[in-house]
Amino acid sequence: MADPSTATSFSIAALAIAVLGPMAGPYALIVFAALAGALWPLSTMGTVTRSQGASFLLRVVATAVVLTGGVAAWLESEYNVNAANSLAVAAFGIGAMGNGWRPLLGALRNLALTLVQRASGQNAGQQPPTGGGPQP
Repeated sequence: MADPSTATSFSIAALAIAVLGPMAGPYALIVFAALAGALWPLSTMGTVTRSQGASFLLRVVATAVVLTGGVAAWLESEYNVNAANSLAVAAFGIGAMGNGWRPLLGALRNLALTLVQRASGQNAGQQPPTGGGPQP
């Protein structure tokens, strides 16, 4: 005869999986795809300790969990790709970015400045500023 406490714990686990499975599925997909993407920049990093590597992976995977839904929704609105089907691609791409966010955000900043200057009619014909930070 089965132990009553063992049967109860299996029943609770089965109930939790049935209830939370549909919600946890996309997040598990995002976490594993971001982890796979983050291993690429981790392999190119110099000598790092285990705690530095784990911190890097945690930071990149957490970033992917936060941003992937928005990126997938944008892909759906712009390119008519089903958001549920693009979660893995978006999470992998965010994970593969690793520490490459600063140059991307700098380029987006320069693009925004250029668009604002063109809209206001300032600096017609001049090149947008390059690099980050204030210019002397």
